Amino acid sequence: MSDSPALIALRKSLADASEGAAPEDGKQLAHAAIRQILDAIESGVCPLGDWERRCLAAAITSLRGGKTNEARSRARQALWPDENRRNAAVAKFPPRPGMLTLAELQREFAAALAMPGRGGARGEGARGDKTA
Repeated sequence: MSDSPALIALRKSLADASEGAAPEDGKQLAHAAIRQILDAIESGVCPLGDWERRCLAAAITSLRGGKTNEARSRARQALWPDENRRNAAVAKFPPRPGMLTLAELQREFAAALAMPGRGGARGEGARGDKTA
């Protein structure tokens, strides 16, 4: 089965957006990539199979952790052709409860967007312990 022209165009647009992007644009690119892929699934451009679920759940989880480059990369993997999927690490990423349907993925993505921004990656900075 060959990929649709719409899917090929989406892959190309996401790759083109990433090339030459400034580091400070990473967060917007990650958000846009996840949104475009969710929209493509909703409109029937690509399916929501096990692979796509795993990639999008990994992307949303990375986004929540403040890892925007990883989030964008994981989201783009959802669109990989079948022949590129065999040995990818995301195949080991377990399906996440609450991130199995398109509606659940959209809800979790919206929740991730609503989270306050982080200054750095998880685990960096002060521990946040309160002492009186």
